[in-house]
Amino acid sequence: MVGAPLFWPYYSYYPWPYYYPPSVVVVPPAPTTYIEQGSADQYWYYCTNPQGYYPYVKECPAGWQQVAPQPSDNR
Repeated sequence: MVGAPLFWPYYSYYPWPYYYPPSVVVVPPAPTTYIEQGSADQYWYYCTNPQGYYPYVKECPAGWQQVAPQPSDNR
């Protein structure tokens, strides 16, 4: 009597499907950046000749005037 073998060899004509595990990418969070808001002890510096505020005016021969910060009207 001729029949099929009692076991099927593991090396069949079709390869066993192989599944790769899903890739896990771990990215650390970016460091928190804090922006300090102006405090009461900060001042602007104004020059009368040439007229303008520092850093837009680099040199002031007459001397700098300390000015309290003013909020802008550009809202």
